[in-house]
Amino acid sequence: MAIIDVVRFDGLKSRDWLIYKYPSEQLVFGAQLIVQEGQVALFVKGGVLADVFYPGTYTLATENLPILRSLINLPFGNKTPFSAEVYFVNTAVVLDVNWGTIDPIQLIDPKYYVKLRIRAFGQMGLRALDVTTLFKEVIGGMQKFDIVKLDKIKEYYRGILVIKAKTAIADAIINNGISALEISTKLETLSEKVREQVSPEFEKYGFSVSNFFIQSINFPDEDFEKINKILEDKAAFEIMGDGRYATKRSFDV
Repeated sequence: MAIIDVVRFDGLKSRDWLIYKYPSEQLVFGAQLIVQEGQVALFVKGGVLADVFYPGTYTLATENLPILRSLINLPFGNKTPFSAEVYFVNTAVVLDVNWGTIDPIQLIDPKYYVKLRIRAFGQMGLRALDVTTLFKEVIGGMQKFDIVKLDKIKEYYRGILVIKAKTAIADAIINNGISALEISTKLETLSEKVREQVSPEFEKYGFSVSNFFIQSINFPDEDFEKINKILEDKAAFEIMGDGRYATKRSFDV
């Protein structure tokens, strides 16, 4: 394989990539490394993270690759070829990460005492925050991949995200006594609450959650019909007066 004298990655047409493994490991001291804005370059040898480069243009030398130099045991000033894995990490904010609850949240509406099957959908933005942690948790296990796209990361951590979202939504409805019919007015507050709960989990893997939105919370039409029937009954009893609706609901419950 030919010795590479310029190492760079110009990115993909779409921004949905997270990690790119440079195709050649045959490098030479004196080669030029170009790291674009929104990228970080990692040099790895034998599975060990060596040196990290931030946006800029560099001439590879033993002086700016001190950890790698110690791993391959080369003296200062040596111009000989060497081998190392080079990974480019996308550190730009990545938007439009869609998520949704696979299984519905089953709970009793605190106002109408009807069993509901609630689903939630939204959007999340992720950014690589700590490339060292990211390497240990993600890159170390990507031996068979040249490119890791954000969709793969999203699928991998979907369980964490959905569990936290379900817990926060259920807490808002049950513990705060918010009816499912009224939850749509609380989406902004609820989104921030879920983001606060999700962020520490993603930080463990080197990510920051730049934004998090719950765009909709809904339930099947047949569940809504149950509530609609109650509202119709309530309206009828209110017309009749003398608190008969409350008596009927107590018997129903």
